[in-house]
Amino acid sequence: MSYLNKRDYKQVEIEDLMEGMELKTEVVNRYGNVLLPEGMVLQDIEKVKQLLDLHNIRSVRVKVDNSINTSFLDDLIRPDEYIDSDELEELQLNMEVENFKADLSEVKEELQANFEKILKGETVEQSEFQDNIKKILEIFKGSLNVFQLLERMKNYDDLTYAHSQNVALISYAIGKWLDLSQEQLTDLTLSGLLLDIGKMQVPVELLNKREKLTHDEILECQKHAIYGHQLIKNYSFVSEVVKQTVLLHHERMDGSGYPMGLKGDKIPLLARILAIADVYNALTSERPYREKKTPFNAIKIMEQEYVEKLDAKILYIFLQRIGNCFIGQTVELSNGSVGKIIFIPKQNLYRPIIQIKNSDTILDLSQPANKDIEIIDFK
Repeated sequence: MSYLNKRDYKQVEIEDLMEGMELKTEVVNRYGNVLLPEGMVLQDIEKVKQLLDLHNIRSVRVKVDNSINTSFLDDLIRPDEYIDSDELEELQLNMEVENFKADLSEVKEELQANFEKILKGETVEQSEFQDNIKKILEIFKGSLNVFQLLERMKNYDDLTYAHSQNVALISYAIGKWLDLSQEQLTDLTLSGLLLDIGKMQVPVELLNKREKLTHDEILECQKHAIYGHQLIKNYSFVSEVVKQTVLLHHERMDGSGYPMGLKGDKIPLLARILAIADVYNALTSERPYREKKTPFNAIKIMEQEYVEKLDAKILYIFLQRIGNCFIGQTVELSNGSVGKIIFIPKQNLYRPIIQIKNSDTILDLSQPANKDIEIIDFK
């Protein structure tokens, strides 16, 4: 028996791929993003080859039983013209964004139904939230880099539900970076889904107010953490860790948070993680009283204004890792240029290095000569 017959796959060079071949394993790029899923039957083969070539992938594993006889490989037709690599990457990302939207929309509908039951004090089955958590975590199997996808969503509708979903996703990413246990990751994800349920008991005119809130209005909005805890405290399937995390996700390391004014390590770990995810998503989301910040503006604000308020160790890990998530991202600059982020300097996380599109020009935003150039949009 030959070596190939001892296994159900073979490694095939991309130039030898043919329609009808089935992938044995998923194909990921160097950032961990899934380009092609496991079990995919290859169609539109030239686009597949161009996609793989774009990401410098030279071979993939295909199932032997579904492979086309390689004696026909010499007869492959190789066209002289190829789709522009930028257009191909944009097409792939747009497809991924649409799938991402569909996944989140499904979770949002179920989350809304669950929230309404909780508000009425009705029974909510543990399996309902477990299904939502499973769907949230399934999103990571499609793409490990949810941050670019979240940025591409733009003005996703329904502030409360979108924020909860986003915070759940961001918190899960942080938890993975911290090597939390599966139980902790599940609790963290559920906490993210539930963190703002209390806002549904805050007058909607306060949440949507464009003018500066009065002192009493601020206090009323801050009560959402207590309201949330009260709403979920009698559900036995929600762990005490989750209930505590929802209550305390606005506490701050310097004691300036609410509702209890806790400091430092007295704030539970998951609440400290949720606080970072909550701040980041709030900064990068549209609000009635301000426009959204770009991720790099958010990184700058968090690095400069939140070091004493958020857990500095976790914040540093988050800022380092999230910056790298945007390598390869196409951005528009304030000087009218468009380019791709190619490097994130450790000392200037919010001032990346960018290669200008259709040019060999490399622009280091951390250099004094470029201090007035800002990233104004993500493409």
